[in-house]
Amino acid sequence: MSVERTDQEMVLRLIERSRLLVAISEEIPVATKLQVQPLLKQLENLITDEQPDLDGIYATHAQLERELVESADLTALLGAMRTFLPS
Repeated sequence: MSVERTDQEMVLRLIERSRLLVAISEEIPVATKLQVQPLLKQLENLITDEQPDLDGIYATHAQLERELVESADLTALLGAMRTFLPS
């Protein structure tokens, strides 16, 4: 039996998975990890705001994509996340 989830819940789950993958990945340099973790937190905060800042959400997501372009797994997670971002 599948559980219906809102787009916001899906994005938050993907952010959490991204956070974990960044933390355990050996292919991501420490400097990149230190840059990406606050961006993931910022995206989480932007998504959960009462009035989501769409420009901020998409700008933060784009920055994450640029920072993590070298990681195929994270690129896939960010691609899936894009599907559920508010429009």
